[in-house]
Amino acid sequence: MGNDSSVLSEYQVNDAHYAQLGPWTLHSATKKNSESEKVSVFTGKLKSYGQLSKEFQRAVERLKTLRHPSILKYLNSCIAGETVHLFVEYVTPLNQVLLQQTELEICCGLQNILSALDFIHSKANIVHNNLCKDAIFVTTGGDWKLGYFDLSCSFAEVTEGFLDQIRSFRYEKAIAPEDEKKTKLLRGDNVSSRDIFAFGQLVKETVSKCVESGVTDADVFRDLANKQMQSVTPQSRPTASVLSRHKFFDQPPLHAQEFLAQISIKSQKEKEEFFRDLPTLLYSTPESVVGSKLASSLLSRLVVLNVAAQQHLLPHLLIPRTDSTQGLFDTSNYRLFVLPVVSRIFPVRDAQIRLVLLHYFPHFVGLMESDHLVHNILPELLLGIKDTDDTVVAATLKALACLVPILGGSTVIGGTRLKLFTNGMPKESEMRPAKVLEMVRKKSNANAVVHVRALPERHEPDGGEDGVHSLLEKTDADEHWSDWEAEEEEEVCEDDKDEGSNPLVPFDSTLASSSLPGRKQELQSPARATTKKPLVSDLSALEIQIKSREDEIDYFADMEPTITSTPAIFAPVAEPMAVPTVSNGLDFNVQSQEEKDDVDGWNWDD
Repeated sequence: MGNDSSVLSEYQVNDAHYAQLGPWTLHSATKKNSESEKVSVFTGKLKSYGQLSKEFQRAVERLKTLRHPSILKYLNSCIAGETVHLFVEYVTPLNQVLLQQTELEICCGLQNILSALDFIHSKANIVHNNLCKDAIFVTTGGDWKLGYFDLSCSFAEVTEGFLDQIRSFRYEKAIAPEDEKKTKLLRGDNVSSRDIFAFGQLVKETVSKCVESGVTDADVFRDLANKQMQSVTPQSRPTASVLSRHKFFDQPPLHAQEFLAQISIKSQKEKEEFFRDLPTLLYSTPESVVGSKLASSLLSRLVVLNVAAQQHLLPHLLIPRTDSTQGLFDTSNYRLFVLPVVSRIFPVRDAQIRLVLLHYFPHFVGLMESDHLVHNILPELLLGIKDTDDTVVAATLKALACLVPILGGSTVIGGTRLKLFTNGMPKESEMRPAKVLEMVRKKSNANAVVHVRALPERHEPDGGEDGVHSLLEKTDADEHWSDWEAEEEEEVCEDDKDEGSNPLVPFDSTLASSSLPGRKQELQSPARATTKKPLVSDLSALEIQIKSREDEIDYFADMEPTITSTPAIFAPVAEPMAVPTVSNGLDFNVQSQEEKDDVDGWNWDD
């Protein structure tokens, strides 16, 4: 029995109790300096200060010395003032959860109790003396555990005096006839038969649900409890070892549980056959039963490292079931049963186990809490990238990439981050030239003024002549048009042609007269406002500006490094125009005109 100050300081005990079992009051508690480990605390009042009664002493000593998977797990104990504290794993009394137990869980639970009875009878030579529903507790995993050893004793201690002393504390329906002095008191091996009589009463009170559901041999097992387990003759009662081999316990999930417990002695061929057929069996079993009974065994070391299990079992076990993936557990049951086991084995420093978990990491990382990822998973991953095994490093880096969308890059990689990349995608709000032309055309049609004739913009060559301007000035919207403006305008013009608008004709010499009053109204539109220009006195000034192409317009002709004089065709004028130099005909020699005017231009002689 530990010191009160040292033991109680390790736990935070809840004042409110959640069960009352004889002299014990059951409380929940949390162990300090741990990840909120929840435990159960049995507290009892002492008759005298500091004096532990025999019942309390037996309860503590039995749990402290008896270690078995089906016996309540002892953690610590102490005496504080007039109260004794017994700390065990977190459990719930069977009476509180029996109605929620499934048929298979009841079957497994009864088998667990038989296993515990066989252990204390054959190994410890102890008789329980008070087997009932109050002495059975259910863990968070659904396992039934035997407890409440207050009235237990060794085979040698079974006497009439002892039985009379504990008579008032025992469950009335579970008292064997021989203890009622109706028969001679038994000695030797037969003293354990009183626990079998009590187990028969337990079967009758719990197995009814299995009988109603039609579980195989459930009715036969109940009849066995009535006729043999509770027989008046103690010698005719079967032992716990014999009862555990009854056909009622011959259920496939129980066979799977037994195989997993003995997997270390199974041959490779048996393992391959078992894991190949196991997924079909698990899919036919309720998720809660698979999770509570088999989750830990299915993720044991020997299973995870088995090649057949990696191929046939783990894809169904480690991937949660969603709309797009198939798995044994949905997300809620996956969090409840699988994630705690995965979190427990993730820190294991085995390369193969870590690689298996990292392979399925993208499937379950989104189900983990952020705090758990930061404090438990991320440090293990950062440790993995320092390993000498390149395979482990590569898989770890992929897992770290999965954490970035959840925790953020600053949390995953740490350090100072810089803005090194820019976004080159076009903005969706940016207006394209084709959209501008479409808006102009719709607005023009709505106002019913004139049809818009989209004329391509002609860029002046570098170093163009002074005083030479385009016939149409660009609007403000034109200044923001991109280089593909001409192509967009040609597409719009084709659309206008289909709609009956004026077709776009090649830009020839007839445009020279477009500045006359007769053509002025045709060229004006809401989209392109024109200004009146004075008549050009020298037609040679238009020679570089205007070129005639019948098929298409060459926008880059004026950008050629060599300027050659080409004959330009102009519409005949009604009367001769006045020019600075009078001659018999028009002077189309561009070179001579440039030399005469001595204006800026490309001087190739310099």
